[in-house]
Amino acid sequence: MVRPATRGLTLRVTLIVALAVTVLGCASRSPAGARSTEAAKADLAAETQRLMACLDLRDHIVALYADRYVEEQGLDMSMDERAAFHRGWAEELAKSGTFESFEKTCFSSLTPRKYECGMASHTTDGLVACMKLSSRD
Repeated sequence: MVRPATRGLTLRVTLIVALAVTVLGCASRSPAGARSTEAAKADLAAETQRLMACLDLRDHIVALYADRYVEEQGLDMSMDERAAFHRGWAEELAKSGTFESFEKTCFSSLTPRKYECGMASHTTDGLVACMKLSSRD
């Protein structure tokens, strides 16, 4: 696994800020509004389904931001190295408690539209825009 020693703190801060922006996007409307849509009730009605969708989305977010970091730093990694980098980054964020607030916010406000849009995003900007969708979009 490639780990730039001098960039460790910068890497953590960058991802924490990025996840915070995403979390704020998820929290941009009330949890009650998220549960009132028929689509959300139908597609993410069970707690297990909603939790799994948030975990999928969280993993996708980590992958997008990690890939962006690798690209910006000009690092050349094999698929195995990149997968290890993603896992390492996710572990660091989990240790710092970053995922706890994301999961709570995501669980209360995720709609099928946000999930589909977020999972289809190939850029961090697109992902943030998806998380800002209202329940009416």
